[in-house]
Amino acid sequence: MRKIFLTTAIFSMMALYAQNGTAQEQIVTMHVSGMTCATCPISVRHRALQLKGVRAANVDLNTATATVTYEDSEQSPRNIAQAITKLGYPTVIKDGGK
Repeated sequence: MRKIFLTTAIFSMMALYAQNGTAQEQIVTMHVSGMTCATCPISVRHRALQLKGVRAANVDLNTATATVTYEDSEQSPRNIAQAITKLGYPTVIKDGGK
C-alpha cells in the first residue's frame, strides 16, 4: 500500500512539473492613452500587477507605454489591455505577446 502511494505521489509531482514547465514568460508592450500626470502610470502599473500571471509592469508617462511581463499560461495581452482600458486608459497592444 505504501509503495502504491509513493508511486502515485511521484507521478503526480511529475505531472505538475510538466504542466508548470510549459508556461512561458512573455513580454508585451502596449500604448496607453489618457495618462496626464505622474500618478497615472502608478495606477496603470498597479492595475496590471493585480492580474493573475502578471509578474512585472513598467509604465512610462513620457512615451505613453506599458511593458508587461506575464505568464502565458495564466494571462494574455488582450486581457491585460482590456483591464487597463476599463481603468480609463485606452490601451492598444504594440509589440510582443502571444
